[in-house]
Amino acid sequence: MDDQDKQRKSDSESPDFQVIDKRPFVNLDAIDMETVPEEKPRYPTYVEELMARMAETERRFQEKKKQIDEEIARTKARLEADFNRKLDLEKQTIILPFLEILDNLQRAIDAASQAGTLEHLLEGVQMTAGLFLSKLQSIGVEPIPALGQPFNPNLEQAVGTVPVTDPGQDGVVVEEVQPGYSMQGQLLRPAQVRVGRL
Repeated sequence: MDDQDKQRKSDSESPDFQVIDKRPFVNLDAIDMETVPEEKPRYPTYVEELMARMAETERRFQEKKKQIDEEIARTKARLEADFNRKLDLEKQTIILPFLEILDNLQRAIDAASQAGTLEHLLEGVQMTAGLFLSKLQSIGVEPIPALGQPFNPNLEQAVGTVPVTDPGQDGVVVEEVQPGYSMQGQLLRPAQVRVGRL
């Protein structure tokens, strides 16, 4: 038996065996050779752990910051609402006494129209003016006494001079054109006055 026959015999005795390669291969024709693939930097494991911790800390920080910003916004809205409510209450406290004055003015007008005399009207208006002044004083508003006092430019505004013959009247307020008012030591409105001059 020659070598070829032996080979044929061994081939016929061995089972048919076929290899199928199922490994995925890259299609080199589909790759864009001009595009450079982006390489991700590689770090040691402990650096990656630290970066992960830092990312988690940053995420928690942003959550806390968002919560604090929301709380600040709620607090601001609550404070503004409280302020507006208190302001409305203060307005009511200030307005109520003026309603009383308006009622008195209306009564004076009614009384004068029924009696038909100016004396009744004058009396009613004078009473109302007195009530008005007392209500202003109850909230701290005081008239500035100027008439007969030496002129004070911090509290009074001179709108003119009046010739006087008495040397004691020189530089003294001889006429009050419009009264001035202060509130709790602060000037609300200066008095407009005329000052005596030799």
